[in-house]
Amino acid sequence: MKKYVLKNSKGFTMIEMLLSLSFLLIILALIPLLIKSLYLFKDNAMDHTHFELMMFRKELSDEIKESTIKLDNAYNRIKFINETRSTEFTLLNGKIIKTINGRGNITLVNNVKTFQVDKISNETFKVFIIIRKGDKEILEEIYI
Repeated sequence: MKKYVLKNSKGFTMIEMLLSLSFLLIILALIPLLIKSLYLFKDNAMDHTHFELMMFRKELSDEIKESTIKLDNAYNRIKFINETRSTEFTLLNGKIIKTINGRGNITLVNNVKTFQVDKISNETFKVFIIIRKGDKEILEEIYI
């Protein structure tokens, strides 16, 4: 009687099993750290306040180049007038909106608590903005 021995066994050895288990444990240990860091990035990615302020500064700088400025402190309004058009920035319902020639309604900044424009000198104006961001407030001063 002859005995046959199979040499081509396709199974896991104990060392292979320990290696795969250790890799799995390392990956599982890193997942909570990954979730925590992604959660922090999500808060920053969903917050557009700094981008809105940057665009508001750009709009102000574009309008100031060829315009004369008129202030309306009673309504917290700043108006830029040039030969072809009149552009107005106003606080309305917690938003700073831009209107051109009295038409349109372009929202530039949201969640605004205070929008105040003061004349410092004949050619210098200060725009003071307070923006609500959750339980914090962002203070912004822009000199034009």
